[in-house]
Amino acid sequence: MRRHRSPLAVPISIVGLLAVAAAGIAQIHTGRTPLDQEPAGQTPADQTPPARPTAPTDRPAPDAAEQKKILADATDYAFNHERNLPNFLCIQTTRRFQAYPARDFQGRDEWRPIDIIVERLAYFEHHEDYKVLEINGISSSIDHEKLGGASSSGEFGSVMKGIFAPETATDFNWQTWFTLRGRKMHVYAYRVAVDKSDYHVMVREQSRDLVAAYHGLIFIDDRKHAIHRITLHADGIPPSFPIQDISLMLDYDYTRIGDTDYLLPLTFELRSREGKFQVKNDVDYDQYRKFTADSSVSFGAADPPAKK
Repeated sequence: MRRHRSPLAVPISIVGLLAVAAAGIAQIHTGRTPLDQEPAGQTPADQTPPARPTAPTDRPAPDAAEQKKILADATDYAFNHERNLPNFLCIQTTRRFQAYPARDFQGRDEWRPIDIIVERLAYFEHHEDYKVLEINGISSSIDHEKLGGASSSGEFGSVMKGIFAPETATDFNWQTWFTLRGRKMHVYAYRVAVDKSDYHVMVREQSRDLVAAYHGLIFIDDRKHAIHRITLHADGIPPSFPIQDISLMLDYDYTRIGDTDYLLPLTFELRSREGKFQVKNDVDYDQYRKFTADSSVSFGAADPPAKK
């Protein structure tokens, strides 16, 4: 099940990121904590998907048959990618921010940092295990599930599979070309109706669970028809519901594990609003390596993961 937990809770689950349950997209649970921000120079998963890129004038749109084939290949990728993944370890760094209604003199939101959580993520036989290493640079052994605050789970795999599942009856429309990290991409807009959706917005403290419609963009590699970016924006949330303006952006890039390159989570951004407060989680994944029986993770509070 894809679920979104409300502002400031457990960091994002990589199982979803990699491709888990065929029917779920993200779940947001909630739990209030103080304060939240946004890194400069990074494309945000704003309250709406990124602005539609301008298509190069020298390259026409693919014809209807080619567009259909691209979607068929992307569907196959979404459902089979996880099967080929090895057991691995990586470091997940979650930076959580909160913005108040006041804006700076340029009209931008003033994001304030809440905390930085560093975890070791072990992915073994298609299951993940989290171990908290540090909170705000201080060693910690707190349980992953007790971190509190805004979080989401099921993103990278469940979202992908849920969008392409036949029973979801997603409406796809080719939009334009786009260059992402040097690779030419097909950009498709998509939309999922509420009666076909499995996107749950949960507020545990109030025992509330809302199923929402959603829309967004899919960025598909022109050569291999693999999925490199997904944006998602929840639709039709009732004004009385405590969580509003939910959006996310998932990015994947090739990472070498052993002697093979795999398309794995690179960054993840989750945004939402609770009352007058906006909340944002920025998540990076790095230090991927193969998981073996004697694997260990060395960690130091060095530089933050580099953006690719």
